[in-house]
Amino acid sequence: MAPELSIRTPDGRTQSILLDQPRYGVGRLATNELAFQSMDGLSRDHLALERQGAEWMVRDLGSTNGTFVNGKRIEAPTRLHPDDRITAGQLTLVFKEAAVPQPQDVVFVESSPDLEALTTTATLHAALEGEQGVGGDRHMQALIRAGRELAGRMPLENLFELILNLSVETVGASRGALMILENGELQVRATLGAGLRISSSVRDMVLKERRSLLVRDALTDRAFSGRESIVQQQIRSILAVPLQTEERVIGLVYLDSPFLVHEFKNEDLNLLTVMANIAAIRIEHARLAQIEQAEKIRAQELEHAALIQRSILPSQFPAFPHRTEFELHAAMVPAKEVGGDLFDFFLLDDDHLGFVIGDVSGKGVPAALFMAVSRTLLRATARHEPSPGQCFAHVNETLMDQNVSSMFVTMLYGVLDLRSGQLQFANAGHNPAYVFSADGALRALTGKSGPMLGIFGAHQYRTLTDCIKPGETILLYTDGVTEARSKLGEFYGDERLQKFILDHAGEDAVELTRNLQGAVQEFSAGTPQFDDITVLALRYSSG
Repeated sequence: MAPELSIRTPDGRTQSILLDQPRYGVGRLATNELAFQSMDGLSRDHLALERQGAEWMVRDLGSTNGTFVNGKRIEAPTRLHPDDRITAGQLTLVFKEAAVPQPQDVVFVESSPDLEALTTTATLHAALEGEQGVGGDRHMQALIRAGRELAGRMPLENLFELILNLSVETVGASRGALMILENGELQVRATLGAGLRISSSVRDMVLKERRSLLVRDALTDRAFSGRESIVQQQIRSILAVPLQTEERVIGLVYLDSPFLVHEFKNEDLNLLTVMANIAAIRIEHARLAQIEQAEKIRAQELEHAALIQRSILPSQFPAFPHRTEFELHAAMVPAKEVGGDLFDFFLLDDDHLGFVIGDVSGKGVPAALFMAVSRTLLRATARHEPSPGQCFAHVNETLMDQNVSSMFVTMLYGVLDLRSGQLQFANAGHNPAYVFSADGALRALTGKSGPMLGIFGAHQYRTLTDCIKPGETILLYTDGVTEARSKLGEFYGDERLQKFILDHAGEDAVELTRNLQGAVQEFSAGTPQFDDITVLALRYSSG
């Protein structure tokens, strides 16, 4: 028997799986064998459980928040023992040894040797074909056939036609229609026969009261004989049943027979009601399968989008290994598969370094697309607009011309003179940057150049100035840092950020960036991440 893994999620639910494969990846990506796409604190590829001979090992895959076994963070592959507890973000995994099944005693007793004289035998094929047992019962045969037909795998659109055909044939109707409720409206999905006009009274009774309806002769029934649709079509016998699951009505099946070609019976009504219930469950299963497939495709598309986004933003560090005047590092932890935050840096010439951080309104794919456009515009404009304020004015006008979605981006863009430390910057509605030194001196670049980009046209943005001394660091961030919330609803806020900076002022750019993101995630552990967390640190060394 394979060992088991007990999985507990933050909502208190627990499930167990048999470890019968050689490897299980755990993370937010859909490509993992154990994928938890919206699990807080879990990295895309967080950890792996791997079988080595008769043993199982757990290995951290470079996750942001680490993997813990029995409360201790692991740095190397670690052997698992029975009841070991693995923690990854908000996920808890308990390793269980293989259960040894206990055989039960089976006793054979003496019986009559002449079984054929005492019993009736049947084969499954014979029973299903109606050769034995149910052969004389038309309704039972219809149910068996419906069960066989509906058990197969069939596209949803073909399933509607199959259900209607089975219904018509089973009760001997002349015409029929199958309709499904979509967004509160009935949509026809299959018809048999022309010119169907269904009484709204029939529709309402079936859908609202969840009742099946049999009218033996509509022309003599007081409730229907005066209906224009009944009289004009000479409809005599009517059957209408809800497509009903345990939870709700998803549609209806309507059958009729003009000119008393065939009069429906109570047995027909009962049979069609049961068949409709079976059909409704089958339709819901097919719908869920379609939704699941669509979600898988969407997850794959989002993963491709995330890969494209990661390729757009700088990812190689150190970015300029041959330059000694500065060091920088930046990273983003998106709230969803793709994010709306941006960062970038580039040498305008040998003596001037451009750097930028931004935050697009909204989340997900639309924000990511707007982010890509904003970042490309800023980088292209910076090459021929040396002033950050003029650069923002041009980017703003271009975004306004193309912005039909009313999205916008806050942005802080700076140009550092690597010879003198002179800093020119523009801030379009973004959080202020902090400048600090290793000895604890801290100040904020609080100036504002103008509003966010992309929503107010023909605006002039001011260029602001400062001077960065050798050894000082500039820290840029998005509001995913300061607006992260704890379980108690507290914001991380400016005061905690400033304290973090003073406590970590001596760290290099890489450590500073990673530790700040880790501190924010630890602060908000146990709560959903609502916004991207992006940080850029730039340390100026010398002129």
